[in-house]
Amino acid sequence: MSIVDEAREYRTFIEAKASTFDDKEASQVVKLYPKLSESGELIKAGTRINWNGILKRASVDLWDTEENNPDNAPALWEDIEYRDGYRIIPDVITVGTAFAKNEIGWWENELYQSTLDANVFTPQMYPAGWNKLSEVI
Repeated sequence: MSIVDEAREYRTFIEAKASTFDDKEASQVVKLYPKLSESGELIKAGTRINWNGILKRASVDLWDTEENNPDNAPALWEDIEYRDGYRIIPDVITVGTAFAKNEIGWWENELYQSTLDANVFTPQMYPAGWNKLSEVI
């Protein structure tokens, strides 16, 4: 087996392993995820992609076309972003990116802990849904 064949075999193994990562792990290895090719193929809801170095997840089934890419159809995609092991609380939280009760997230450089299950509110929108943490846990 040539070194190129061996490298391809390792790449296949690594990509298969990446599909088992949770979002936190996946956010650390964005380069392992596929890029869109505009092939017209079906992308199933939940599929993670590398979009210009940012990990995105399809929020619905969609077709791999230019009009459905994250720049042209941002509502079809969810950002998966972490900082120091905690998710960044986005300005818009979807059902797919909702925070669990007691989950911690970054909002404007401060840590907050969700007081709600399936929390789709930011600390600014619904302060009662979050407890501001005084120090990094």
